[in-house]
Amino acid sequence: MTLAELAHETLPRWKGIRGSGVPGIEPVAGIGPEVADGAELTQMVLLGRAVAVLPRSLTWPQHPGLVHVPVADAPGSALVLVWSQEDRRQLVADFVASAVEATEG
Repeated sequence: MTLAELAHETLPRWKGIRGSGVPGIEPVAGIGPEVADGAELTQMVLLGRAVAVLPRSLTWPQHPGLVHVPVADAPGSALVLVWSQEDRRQLVADFVASAVEATEG
């Protein structure tokens, strides 16, 4: 699958974001329903009202009624780790240290 092949599909609109939210693609079929979260997005796809382009990290756990297909030329995505400045729990510190270590490897 490529972005060009998705140009004829209806893509959802993320609340507060103009267009499809997918860099490099504005679908010919138009922008689909507005969604505010993953649950709404899943419902729109299950109802056949939209096709979504998501980072691989959001495709698990896989919903039994959905099919995931890699988009070969999709732009990369970034994940950002955020935590409260006042949070001093060791569990949070260990998680942050593990995330940093994973990105350096």
